[in-house]
Amino acid sequence: MRSIAFAVRLGVTVGFSMVGVSIASADVVVFDFEGQVGNEDNTAGDMTALSLQSDGVFAVITRSGGERFTVWNSRGEDVPGAWGAKHLSPVFNLFEDDYLVMSFSEPMARVTVEFGDYGQDHDLAEVWAYDDIQAGGTLLGMSTGELGDNDMRWDAPTSVTFLAQPGEEIWSIRFRGGQDPFYQSTFIDNIAMELIPTPGTLAVMGLACVAASVRLSRRETR
Repeated sequence: MRSIAFAVRLGVTVGFSMVGVSIASADVVVFDFEGQVGNEDNTAGDMTALSLQSDGVFAVITRSGGERFTVWNSRGEDVPGAWGAKHLSPVFNLFEDDYLVMSFSEPMARVTVEFGDYGQDHDLAEVWAYDDIQAGGTLLGMSTGELGDNDMRWDAPTSVTFLAQPGEEIWSIRFRGGQDPFYQSTFIDNIAMELIPTPGTLAVMGLACVAASVRLSRRETR
């Protein structure tokens, strides 16, 4: 099973729900956390690893040093409709070298992470991309964004996107939002990824292009 093989590579014990899972067929996969139970106490981290699946793609989120985080249930709060009621939250800052890490079971060409904040302060949003799981292998690069001073950013989350170069594969990201001394002080949601087409998918795309070209040629010769 793909989920088991991925868990073995991670070297952690995680459980994936296999209900309704399909082999990755979507060009873009989104993890929005709405399927999680959600913790209504955003001051207490209740997990050290979170396993997710969407459209047949599996992902695992962990934190530096095995520290805790949570999926916050913001029911009743004024948050963007697109964010629903469940959001990833580091709940508290631990130390400067503190990050969340997300590993994927499929290689990605593009990853976008949305950051939001209640606080009236200036925050930085940072995303690093790697060509192996658990922020390992080669660092492909990083992207940053800003959440401005004294603004309630729930009405306009900041999106940070990293795009791989041709031939590169993103297998994990390391990310955080905040500013010294609160390096982990933002909420995260709607992590969207664009899959790298598999050889089979490329073949189908090629056939589709050929078919379209033939149809166009026939029209022009009539």
